[in-house]
Amino acid sequence: MWTLALLCTVSYGALYYAQPLLAVATEQAYGWTRVQTGFAFTAALLVSAVLAPWFGRVLDRQGGRLLLSGGALSGAVAFLVLSLTDHYLLFLLGWLLAGFAMTLTFYEAVFTVLGQQVSEAFRTRATLTVTLVAGLASTIFVPLTTVLLHGAGLRVTLLGWAGLLLVMAALVWRVIPEHGQARRMRSHASFTPDPAALQLAAGLTLARIVTVGVGLQLAPLLLASGSSPGEAAALTGLLGLSALPGRVLFVPCVKWVGPAPLTVMLLGLLAVGSWLLLNAHTGGKVTGIVLFGLASGALTLARSELLVRGYPAAVYGAVNGWLTRPVNLAQAVTPLVMSGLFTWTSGYGLSLMLLGGLGGIAAWFVSSYAAKTGTQLGAAELGLLE
Repeated sequence: MWTLALLCTVSYGALYYAQPLLAVATEQAYGWTRVQTGFAFTAALLVSAVLAPWFGRVLDRQGGRLLLSGGALSGAVAFLVLSLTDHYLLFLLGWLLAGFAMTLTFYEAVFTVLGQQVSEAFRTRATLTVTLVAGLASTIFVPLTTVLLHGAGLRVTLLGWAGLLLVMAALVWRVIPEHGQARRMRSHASFTPDPAALQLAAGLTLARIVTVGVGLQLAPLLLASGSSPGEAAALTGLLGLSALPGRVLFVPCVKWVGPAPLTVMLLGLLAVGSWLLLNAHTGGKVTGIVLFGLASGALTLARSELLVRGYPAAVYGAVNGWLTRPVNLAQAVTPLVMSGLFTWTSGYGLSLMLLGGLGGIAAWFVSSYAAKTGTQLGAAELGLLE
């Protein structure tokens, strides 16, 4: 559990949260544009989305030792390539390798392996531990990347992250068992998406659009509304900080309410939080930021609980991988859509209204999913019974 938590923290920190800082440093070093660095990162996210379903099925069959350590190793190779070249095509290749690494080291793959290795009685607590530790990735890696870039330069920073991911590859290979509890079921289990699964995918995909869209626009919105750079930075940090108590509170709440009703409530909070950011008063914005942060933090656990309770362990990787594709595709295109809305309207009002509405629609989709799975047996379960 602690190895998987550390893997998630290092992977998210180096491959995701450090990227904006590395992009600026790369642009300054080689004279490239934001379009070039942004395209490479979008390509990495698209690679992750495309590969996720296939790797999910492989994780079900083979377990996580080889794949997760291979994912960390590919991340190390990606940063090594980035550190040794100033040629754009090789730079793009490096980020494509990084997308491969994301597929095998981010939450989706880690939660699949965790479900294979940890018994049901301890699963929720183990998942909470992983998300609480990995939730510190931005807190650790953003300032650390900043210090390294200013003190040692771009190449040394990239080599440092390559070395750290190489250490994680060795640690995962040493610690994670080759197979988990679900191995005995693998030869008989299959997954076919049914209408209920499609509704769940739609709800969680819309939720990702909302969380990414608000996260991208929060700091510029605060600056445009008159906040000082220090205030904008503090309030943006409050969004990430609020996610931690959201995850802690999820555990007792899911026992009282159940995963599906609680997820509907969380998606409703995303909508309310988005709309409160339109408030002209600082108090309203702060309330919206806290509510949004609590909900977005808890949704990481909610997704895992919905899948684990809805599908057998033997197909958890296949379900998670299938679901990851639309979610990550949405994550990849959301920045472009938000930029287009801002260019069209010269403000953030329309995009925040739209994001709040999408949060409400996402809640409706998950509510419909809960109603269907609560009253009938889905096609996935029927396939397993056969």
